[in-house]
Amino acid sequence: MLRLLLIFLIPSVPVQAVELLRDRHGSEEYVFEADQTEMTATVDAAGATIRATDWATHFYGDLLGVESCEFRNKPIRFWLVSFIRSGGNEKVYAVVPPNGTVVEPHTLRRS
Repeated sequence: MLRLLLIFLIPSVPVQAVELLRDRHGSEEYVFEADQTEMTATVDAAGATIRATDWATHFYGDLLGVESCEFRNKPIRFWLVSFIRSGGNEKVYAVVPPNGTVVEPHTLRRS
C-alpha cells in the first residue's frame, strides 16, 4: 500500500521531444523528433542500418542504396542512416536511437 501511495506522490516530469533532423524535399519536409530520454543501447551500426533500410524502403517507397551510417551524440544519441534513391540524385534519411526503434518523421507540406 505504501508503494502505491509513493507512486502518486512523485510528481510527473514531462519528457520533451527534440528535433534530430529536418529534411526538405520539394514541397514536403520530414521532421524527425524523439523524446529526450536516456535509453539502453541494443543495436550497433550494422543493426541500425538493417532496421533503417527495412523502414526506409517502405516509407519512401523506393529501392535505396545505403550511403552511410553515422552515430551522433547531440541533442541525444542516435544513428543517422543516409540513403541514395534509385534515381541517384536525391538523398533521404532514417533515424535510429540506440534502442533500435526507427523514428517516424512528421511530414509537413509547404506551399
